[in-house]
Amino acid sequence: MIVVSNDPSWWPAINTYHLDSYFVVAAFVAVMYDWALTFGQEVELIWRQRWSIMTAMYLGARYLGILSAVLYIPINVPTISLTDTQWVWFFAKFLVH
Repeated sequence: MIVVSNDPSWWPAINTYHLDSYFVVAAFVAVMYDWALTFGQEVELIWRQRWSIMTAMYLGARYLGILSAVLYIPINVPTISLTDTQWVWFFAKFLVH
């Protein structure tokens, strides 16, 4: 969502929202970096072992979190235009239905 306002009372909220988007992107980069570093161990310890409820819970928590971040960033970071996020809305609606 891009917020444009000439009303000075909104400027602190806009600045906070803009700063928040930097932290969201930084957190996503850190999670993806961690995933890249530990993927080899994950394959060895999780994917090649016998599947159990805990395996499914681990994979669900790990990959649904990454998927939600991938969908969250283009929709909510204010520096990405709405036309760039239309494909994300289509994909999200496809997943829900």
